[in-house]
Amino acid sequence: MSSDHALRNYHHELTCHCLRPGLHAPMLVANYIETALSLAKSFEKQRNPLLQELYLKRTLYEIINKMCDPLIHNAIRKQCLEQLYKPLLALKRYYKTHNNTAKFLLLEREARVLSHEFNPF
Repeated sequence: MSSDHALRNYHHELTCHCLRPGLHAPMLVANYIETALSLAKSFEKQRNPLLQELYLKRTLYEIINKMCDPLIHNAIRKQCLEQLYKPLLALKRYYKTHNNTAKFLLLEREARVLSHEFNPF
C-alpha cells in the first residue's frame, strides 16, 4: 500500500523541524491531508466503509495532535489549525451518507474545543 507508506513519511516530516517551516508548512500539511483523503477515497471505491472512516478519523486526530503539540514548530501548528476543515468536511460527508450525524457533531465539538484551547496564534 504505497499511500500508507506516504502517510508514514508525512507523519515523520510533520514531527521534524524544517529549516524553513514558514515556507514548507502549508505544502507539508496540505500534502499530508490530501494523501490521507485520497487513501480514504480509495477505500470508499472498494466499498470498505470501516477503513474509510478509520483513515478519515486518523487524519483528523493527527492534525489535531500536531496542532496541540507545543514541541511542533508554530508554522506547522498554524497550518494544522487552518487546514483542519479538510478532514472535518470529509468526515461530515461520510457520516451524512451513513446517517450518523451524531458522531460527526461529537468530533466537530472536540475539534472546536481543542482548537480554542491550543490556538497557536
